[in-house]
Amino acid sequence: MRFRVPLGSALLLALPATLAAQAAEIEFIKEATAGAPAPVGHAAAVARMEPNGTVTGIREGTNGFTCFIIPDGSNAPVCGDANALAWFKAAFSGQPSPPNTAPGIAYMAKGGMHFETPEGESVIRPSATTKQVAEPPHWMVLWPFSAGETGLPSKPNPAGMYVMFDGTPYAHLMVYQDPNRVK
Repeated sequence: MRFRVPLGSALLLALPATLAAQAAEIEFIKEATAGAPAPVGHAAAVARMEPNGTVTGIREGTNGFTCFIIPDGSNAPVCGDANALAWFKAAFSGQPSPPNTAPGIAYMAKGGMHFETPEGESVIRPSATTKQVAEPPHWMVLWPFSAGETGLPSKPNPAGMYVMFDGTPYAHLMVYQDPNRVK
């Protein structure tokens, strides 16, 4: 004897899984776009970035920015223009330097974290001697700045601006200014 499930019942059985997946995607979009000021986040594309730098699109955008969650364990949201996205993809895929031919702009309105050596230097990859340090809300200019050439500090400081990863191809300008308060 064969047991038959009516087609309508089979569809109803699959419905909760579909709704759960849609709800998870909606929540991911909400979390990722929180990395930017609302006008930027609302019009931005949304993607998932894997720890190896692979990017999978979730939502198309109209303003040239892409929002995603940084896959470094912090789960911090970030929204960047095309040059910033290329910079992050290169960093997470282990490329020796970013491919940028122009500066990238990225927002981290919820803050984030970095790895820091005992000497207070920010480094891209954690090691046995590094610690995680919280970063306040900020925005970044992703371009190879040099602390020595610009006179800017290479460590977080009360002035709110420094060159992160100084002396590496991934050096960039950090600006501790909440992107949601910039008018």
